[in-house]
Amino acid sequence: MIKNEQGNSLIIVLLVSLVFTVLGMAVVSASIGGAKRTETRESDVVYTYDALKLLNEMTSTLPELLGEDELNLENFRRWDSNHHLYVERRFDDVLEHAIVEQILEPNRSADYIECMNVIDVSTGSPSYLDNSHACVGSLTNYDAPFNIDKDLDFTRILDVVLVTKNPIETEGKVTRTIKKRLILSPLPSFLKYAAGSFSEDESKGFKLNGSANFNGNVYANHLHIQEEAEFELRDGTEKTQDTEMSSITGDIFSSSANLLPLLKEDNFYKEQIPDLKHDSQFINIQFQKSMNELTNSILTDSKLSAIRMGNDSDFSESLTSAIRSTSPSRQIVGSDGYVEKVDVQPNPLSIVGETAAPLDNSFIIESAEQAMDFEDPLKVNGDLVVMSTNYPIIFREQLVVDGDLYLVSYEDMTFKGDILATGDIHIINMTGTLRADRNIIGAKNVELESYENNASSVENSGLKVAGDIVSGEDILLKPYSTTIDIQSNMISNANLTIVGDENDQGGEDDQVMFDSVVYTGEKASISNVNIIGAENNTKQIVLLVHDDLLITRINEFDNYTPEKEEGLPYLPRENNTVKPLKGFFYTEKDAELYGVGSLFYIEGGLFAKEALTINAIRGIVSTITQLPNNQEDYYSRFIVNYNQDVLLQRIEALPIVEQLQVFSDELIVE
Repeated sequence: MIKNEQGNSLIIVLLVSLVFTVLGMAVVSASIGGAKRTETRESDVVYTYDALKLLNEMTSTLPELLGEDELNLENFRRWDSNHHLYVERRFDDVLEHAIVEQILEPNRSADYIECMNVIDVSTGSPSYLDNSHACVGSLTNYDAPFNIDKDLDFTRILDVVLVTKNPIETEGKVTRTIKKRLILSPLPSFLKYAAGSFSEDESKGFKLNGSANFNGNVYANHLHIQEEAEFELRDGTEKTQDTEMSSITGDIFSSSANLLPLLKEDNFYKEQIPDLKHDSQFINIQFQKSMNELTNSILTDSKLSAIRMGNDSDFSESLTSAIRSTSPSRQIVGSDGYVEKVDVQPNPLSIVGETAAPLDNSFIIESAEQAMDFEDPLKVNGDLVVMSTNYPIIFREQLVVDGDLYLVSYEDMTFKGDILATGDIHIINMTGTLRADRNIIGAKNVELESYENNASSVENSGLKVAGDIVSGEDILLKPYSTTIDIQSNMISNANLTIVGDENDQGGEDDQVMFDSVVYTGEKASISNVNIIGAENNTKQIVLLVHDDLLITRINEFDNYTPEKEEGLPYLPRENNTVKPLKGFFYTEKDAELYGVGSLFYIEGGLFAKEALTINAIRGIVSTITQLPNNQEDYYSRFIVNYNQDVLLQRIEALPIVEQLQVFSDELIVE
């Protein structure tokens, strides 16, 4: 019995020893495995970081490559017989060779890189720049949502794809796929930024008075910051208002180190200081050259011999001569069928409340008794009034007027051909649809007014211009409780004015819908009006102004709902009451804007080559004489939310520079 007990005890001791040995081995094994996993995880983090760093270095050296003489875009720009720009096909070969040889190949040798490619996704048929190391394999199902016409546009969209590996084989296989999308664009540098100024004059630059909010990067060589917003009362009295400081949810870029002393907590909203970064390759536009090229392309499209050489009155005279020499098949000098000559007739401007002298020895086309359909080109030698009083009117070919032209619609009025006039052009949409499918070219002023209440039927009524507009003098747009739809480009040789009804109650209901690039030879002024984008607000205006830019009284005394911010980036919710101004606004001179009584929300960008001054407060405002004192945590009344969609739209009309610019887009790590 004792022997059996001793035997059992020995077995128990051996079992316990075995259990503890196994547990000990498991602990050691787990420790070794944990250490191994830790090493593998550390390697994963290190090599992913190294890969991201390498991609950033490649991106930073790419602008230098694109600035080399062999890639100067002037070497590849050509013009066809219709004065349209096209791109020489050898451009892509030169670009691809340079990127592969100078960017791709030197960086493939790192021991943590399994493979690296650059994929051109500019069109719906993506392709490798170098197919010898295909990381992705077949590109049949590769996402390439762009549709760039490479024969007409220098823009290229590239995906840099990098697959990592762990060079230490004993740690196991660790791999990451990193993709960075780059947009190579011939557009000027100001389109990279939410706001800014290029001026190197210390008295100008970027002036932030009060509390604006910028969601995106800004640019300045000189930055001025103060906590008081400045504004004027209607009687001209100058006032100031203490407020918070401005917020920048992005970085500040500069070509100098002048801004360093300003980067302190007291100068920024909630003491959130943006980083300062260097941009030594800022490229300005050649304003006059770009404006002349687009103007002359439009004139050639309308078969006019006039040429814009610069910013002077000679262009108006040149347009007058070119339009006057146009000879359509049917010319009217006296009453002829539908066209009636009138000794004296009331000036149509009187119907919109303007005092205007009657028209002497003018012509009238009026559809009081029947619909009218003009199938042949028509030229009228004298002032002409066209009124769709009771029935529609259609012009299927060119309408040329040697004098002033008045178009007034009560029923639908449609122009399938160009509208040309040596005098002023007045287009007044009272009711129905007034539509111009081709170019409108006036040697003097071009004025477009609409009074059609089309809030619920923008597609089916109102004033719509699908062709380009060129004026020898000013352009005026006046939407009154309506939407004017501008679907192409505008050139104003002198001034541009866009103005709505200043007596709107309960929100801004005057608006212009744009899918346009607009050049203004002198000043531009926008007030009491919304600027929205065509195609469900996916498009925008790019307004380029030679002289000063003034934007005032936008959404005056409106407020956001809800009223308080909901954290970074301090942007309000999508709101049907307060609509963002969709566009980029640029001036060669100065721009001064006020977000005090007004409520500015620009979705795009704002830039002045010389001085950009923004005065803004935060909070709820119902009257300019009672501004809020407690403004922290309330939305700014001047917001710019950067939107780079402009880089891929209306590129043919935008000013281009001599080298491609690099715009970084999305970064994906898988």
